[in-house]
Amino acid sequence: MFSNTEYNGDCRVCFERSNCFNNLAPEELEFINRHKEQITYTDGETICKQGAFANYVMYVADGLVKTHLETSNDKKINLKIVKRSEYIGFSSLCGHSNYNYSAVSLGKSKICLLDNEGFKELLKNVDFSIEIMKLYCRNEEYIYRRLKGIGYKYMLGRLADTILYLCDPEFNGYPLFDHIRRQDIADFACISKESTIKLLTDLSQNHVIRLSGRKIEIIDHLSLHKLSLKG
Repeated sequence: MFSNTEYNGDCRVCFERSNCFNNLAPEELEFINRHKEQITYTDGETICKQGAFANYVMYVADGLVKTHLETSNDKKINLKIVKRSEYIGFSSLCGHSNYNYSAVSLGKSKICLLDNEGFKELLKNVDFSIEIMKLYCRNEEYIYRRLKGIGYKYMLGRLADTILYLCDPEFNGYPLFDHIRRQDIADFACISKESTIKLLTDLSQNHVIRLSGRKIEIIDHLSLHKLSLKG
């Protein structure tokens, strides 16, 4: 809820606030000012831990955050990249007393935290609550697509999905690949790091993608989409 350069702590004049905040009255924005906390996280720092008590709804004011599930065999399943003006921890509002996943900062990120009871007060504003519901539903739809891809596609199809996601225009302007390693890509596709490296090399040699250090650039979108659909 604050910008990189001119944020003074006041949500009413924040340049990075989500559109849903436009439905709040000045006194409701002032309510957020009084009840929120602001924390800056460094690269790789844990923002919330799966299983920890869920005290807050978190708003990404700046930067990128990676969310992941921790499995019983010490493996990780990367869920999504949360970017500026998006939320973490909505489930804590619906009776879940613990975070369902972990969140880690990618590079430097700025997070606003509003305690659950305070956020529930804001939900009394019908227009605001409808916008929050839409965000929650879009996130749920994305997770269902992820689960379907992981459950029914072969390795190459899952990797194609991952590349298409990480190269999506929604991340334009973010230095995403400065912070995404090959292991992260493997954890998105739910395959081994070794298989990820081999398949990326094959796609590069077939001129479907271009590799430059950590960066991945899609050259042949049509072929990559076909690999995704084929599974």
